[in-house]
Amino acid sequence: MNSRVTRKPRLLIISPWERLWSLGGGAGVSDDFQFVRGFAAAGWDIHFLRPDSGESLGSDSTTIHTYPNFFRQTRGLPVALRRLLWLPLFNMIAMPRAMQVAKDIRPDFVLGHSHYSARTTWQIRRRLGIKAGIKLFGVMDLVHTEWSRAKYTFKNMEQLIGLRYPQDAWIVLDDGTRGGQILRDRGIPEARIHFLPNGLNLEWQSESRDRTTARKTLGLPVDGPVVLFLARLVASKRAQDVLRAAPDVLRNHPETTFLFAGDGDQRGSCESLARSLELGEHARFLGTIEHGRVPELMAASDVFVTTSSLTNMALPTCEALICGLPVVAYDVGDTARVVHHDETGLLAPDGDVAALAAAIGDLIADPVRRSTMGDQAMKLARGLFTSWPDRIQMEIDIIERLVDVGPHDPTMDTKETRR
Repeated sequence: MNSRVTRKPRLLIISPWERLWSLGGGAGVSDDFQFVRGFAAAGWDIHFLRPDSGESLGSDSTTIHTYPNFFRQTRGLPVALRRLLWLPLFNMIAMPRAMQVAKDIRPDFVLGHSHYSARTTWQIRRRLGIKAGIKLFGVMDLVHTEWSRAKYTFKNMEQLIGLRYPQDAWIVLDDGTRGGQILRDRGIPEARIHFLPNGLNLEWQSESRDRTTARKTLGLPVDGPVVLFLARLVASKRAQDVLRAAPDVLRNHPETTFLFAGDGDQRGSCESLARSLELGEHARFLGTIEHGRVPELMAASDVFVTTSSLTNMALPTCEALICGLPVVAYDVGDTARVVHHDETGLLAPDGDVAALAAAIGDLIADPVRRSTMGDQAMKLARGLFTSWPDRIQMEIDIIERLVDVGPHDPTMDTKETRR
């Protein structure tokens, strides 16, 4: 850090999410947990501004500030109406609060999470002369450049608006939705884009896990193939495609068990579909699994399946490869970068349930092939993926370089253009 800074450097994070992901090591994406731990170890004083949840999630290294939780209050509205309301409500409610917190604590850097925060960080940057940036955990539907211009604009309206506000840095995580290229295509200056790998628990490769013990712990049959789906049960993950593929798989492999680990607003409809397909004990819904138990879940399984509509290169897929589990996936986004067809898994055409079922059946039928693919998956993971400490250090380096350059010059904003 610059020698001018005599106190601990302060980071203000502005978030639209009321729960800090895995702060405390619970289930779900562990990015924030690792981020806070890494920045605290590097000597940063961290402040979160988030919607009020009624919970106290602060710690020795974090201070929590809140704003009224309009997300929760409007969650029952139709999706189209929420889309129209949430961005202007964020600007009306969260932005004034963020400006006041920034004035009070005078952070050295302000980091906004997602497109919701872009106008807020821009205003702080412009009015207070504080360096600011946006962190995107992926670019979601912006990846669908094959859509018509009208559909693309309609589906991505909020994100496209957010990209129009100049920032000192855009930190984009590589979840397989081609974030770096998308931002370049939208006119973001190359020098301000930082396209980073997702962090992963690489130590899982060296952990010894017994398949029989793992199955007994999870209450699974010791014998028989197990197919694992690990994701939030929401529309974009398309868990129902896996359920629809199950009858074809079971026709030839009747001892197969399909595990669905995760929760979400589609869990009820997924369980209803499983009943209508008469899957019985062949489809088991485990609910939320603590992140630390993921290796145990992988050890109990024979095949990992993933069917997202955006990308199947997300964290659970990469974790399956680390744990030596072959992957069957829809070929969408940058999935093929990690699921090498017939090497680390099998790819099925996007949305083709019959092909998905056939690929799962092919791997179930051939244990030697599964084992070979699992070994190749671990080899790929060892050379390709990045540990959490190394990934967080990349973010520390980016932000500390920007802070060391000196305060933001607001006159630079007028020199930037956006498409």
